[in-house]
Amino acid sequence: MNQLGQNGFFQSTCIDFSANINFLDLPDSVMQAARSGLVAPMQAGQPQQAGLEDHVAKWEGVEADEVYCASGPSEVASTLMQVLKPQKALIPAPGLEEYLRGLSMAKCTVEYYYAQESNGFRICADAFCKQMTDDMDLVFLCNPNNPTAVLYDKSFLETVLRRCEAVHALLVLDESLLDLVEDADTYTMRSGQMSRSLFIIKDFTKVFALPGIRLSYGICADEQLIRDMRGAKANVSMVAKRAGIACTGERTFVEQTVQEMKKERTWLVEELKQLGMDKVKGEANIIFFASRPRLHVFSILHGIMLRDCSNLEGLHEGYYRVAVRSRAENEKLLGVLKEWQSQTAG
Repeated sequence: MNQLGQNGFFQSTCIDFSANINFLDLPDSVMQAARSGLVAPMQAGQPQQAGLEDHVAKWEGVEADEVYCASGPSEVASTLMQVLKPQKALIPAPGLEEYLRGLSMAKCTVEYYYAQESNGFRICADAFCKQMTDDMDLVFLCNPNNPTAVLYDKSFLETVLRRCEAVHALLVLDESLLDLVEDADTYTMRSGQMSRSLFIIKDFTKVFALPGIRLSYGICADEQLIRDMRGAKANVSMVAKRAGIACTGERTFVEQTVQEMKKERTWLVEELKQLGMDKVKGEANIIFFASRPRLHVFSILHGIMLRDCSNLEGLHEGYYRVAVRSRAENEKLLGVLKEWQSQTAG
């Protein structure tokens, strides 16, 4: 069986803790809206709704001209790079790496800032800013960071943004998981008076677990940049548009999700610590921890798929990430990990 076939087999037979999406049921309103998008082209004469960008703008408290929608975070970033044609970018490691392909396609040189294991992989603001030189075009950050579950406060982000402004670089800030953080408004850099040196990427997929639908968006106060991006590429299906519009009416669902995630994450973090897992940290709907190498192989043979982080820049063997899922599923994860730990004792 080839690698693709193996992945398909395991995904269909294992509980997937490697994908950090919402385990709660999708709101009926969003599912119905997505279905309506399938037949939208046949509904001639129907009244036109306000555009997706208008709804997202209202959801985020910004102007519609500051919003660009696409089918995933990597597409948002790729279109941004297509328009800006950057020559040099700074990326923290370990961190979210789905933007590397877009940077490679843009023939952009990538420089890494390596967060230290001894500091819990938390970025040092002074060292990070010092690495931003005048020839830097883009600086990437993810808050909370994926996979290390490090959450940065506004003072850190504002320090980084000021340095970006000084060297004329654009700060690309991924806040895709921030809606799953309690009191997210105290951490977000999104506002009605955003710096033109800030570009925020967000993702409905993580929060709403849209089945087979990718929908993300970028927010930037540079309206000309947004217009250029829309002119370069704006490929969002009618299904995704209808679903996205429905998502912006589900504020209560997000609030309930945050509370449920917090309850399960807090419980699971404590259980992992009691099992003897090392360096356990949780934020939003992800938990990052260390154990012995090859845990991912053991777990998948026992019906659990987790994320082995050893192939990420800045990490080595023995680091893993799991998503927060339902209590019943989390208990099954703990059962497998307990068996794994018992092998150490033996």
